[in-house]
Amino acid sequence: MFRFLCKFNFKQMTKSQADFYHANGYLVLPNIINHQEIDKLLQRTNDLVEKADLVNNQMFFDTKNAPRGMSFLDTASKIGYLLELGMVDEKGQIKVKDKKLALNKIGHAMHDLDPVFERFSYNNIFKAILKGVGYIDPILAQTMVIFKNQKFGTAVDMHTDNTYIISEPKLSCIGLWIALEDATKTNGCMFAFPKSHLTPTSYFNVLDETRRNTKMIGKNPEYNKHFDPSKAECLEVSKGSVILLHGDLVHFSGHNNSSQSRHAYTLHFIEGHNNNWSKQAWLQRIPELPFQKYYQRVSEINTF
Repeated sequence: MFRFLCKFNFKQMTKSQADFYHANGYLVLPNIINHQEIDKLLQRTNDLVEKADLVNNQMFFDTKNAPRGMSFLDTASKIGYLLELGMVDEKGQIKVKDKKLALNKIGHAMHDLDPVFERFSYNNIFKAILKGVGYIDPILAQTMVIFKNQKFGTAVDMHTDNTYIISEPKLSCIGLWIALEDATKTNGCMFAFPKSHLTPTSYFNVLDETRRNTKMIGKNPEYNKHFDPSKAECLEVSKGSVILLHGDLVHFSGHNNSSQSRHAYTLHFIEGHNNNWSKQAWLQRIPELPFQKYYQRVSEINTF
């Protein structure tokens, strides 16, 4: 199924690429994934959405507030469907005929629960990337299909991934953001502030005392007050490109005002070597679905 994928324009990270990532907190790897493989993910996404009951299992994602509610927390061990705000009418029905247009994202255990996303997520390209930037024993903590639908796709405010992807004793998140479609300024591409990762994250989304909701702790960095969006690096990429994002890098994306969707698939890893997933992080797996050691799982799947 994916046998030729690792031969497509990427075999290993170069020193200059790794140096750029460590110096700037991000790295763009253009066109390293074959479009046929991307199209398989898009088709699988369509299949999942078609079968999903969005009316009776409504969850919403609010980019300006911490997600709350046990239904959201359950997505740590499930494939959950999160709607854009305002997509349900007073009768509880989806406002748009095409269900996909109502979605903000699907997450967060796709890589361990769906065979198509599993085969794609555990592969030698991503293994080579992680090894290239120094990960010894990574763990794939969460995955998401992120929808940025034409006209509906909302902006994502400035943030760092370590606020939500928390490991101890060392923060260690790295995000792999994969363009399922061309991402441009007009349809909501990613923007990042180079070298902002040199300031450690100190603001975290954690479980509250009940462990049934989340809260934010630490000093709110108020990135929007301290970073000028006009000075951010515009990360326009074509379909099949991968963007690496350091866990402390401040980044954001705009509203999609265009007629072209901008969908992406993201994988968030932590370092598992002498490091653990935080028991206070919002995402807590059930015992029946433990985290996998990434390199080991890639070898076990052995599809390349």
